[in-house]
Amino acid sequence: MRRARRLLSPAGLIMAGLCLLLPFMSASCESGQQQVRWRVTYTGVDVVAGGKPAVAFTDDVTRRPMRTLDAEGERQLLGTSPTPLPPQPVAWMAVVLMTAALAATALPSRYWRATATAGLALPAAVLLVGATMLARRDATDAVAAVLSRTTSPEVRRWEHYGQVSDMFGYTYGLWIAVGTLSAVGVVNLVVAVSRR
Repeated sequence: MRRARRLLSPAGLIMAGLCLLLPFMSASCESGQQQVRWRVTYTGVDVVAGGKPAVAFTDDVTRRPMRTLDAEGERQLLGTSPTPLPPQPVAWMAVVLMTAALAATALPSRYWRATATAGLALPAAVLLVGATMLARRDATDAVAAVLSRTTSPEVRRWEHYGQVSDMFGYTYGLWIAVGTLSAVGVVNLVVAVSRR
């Protein structure tokens, strides 16, 4: 039982890291008259390292399901390849803290192991949310530029910019990662306080 408890924190931190491969935010829209639907999805890796979204599209929702477009399909639909997100330094800080927390689980002292893991995992969760919020703004800029057919930095003054921003939502990958990091941090904080 003690060994199982000892493995709980590393397993949780590894799981949180693997969640970076999952969708972190997504936007979709449907035109009722034309039966057109599209969706753009960014993973945690896109948020951390910068990356292009997965674009799914259908021009008739009643007859054809949405399908993820390849590079050629994106160029035909959008006229160009989607603009990648810039890398988020805040997300890199979260990854560094997650890695340090994983290393801290190997400390021999139970008190210091719990204290260090809690002290690293909880800030990592906060930074991951903050980085995704920053990435959401960049993603909104990219989608709004395509919809308004402009690459001007003044795209944020476009009258429908707020509506594009509202289309973006945070998805399950982010919440699983943040929830796991928070759970690891809180459990270790409780252990550290009880040992104290």
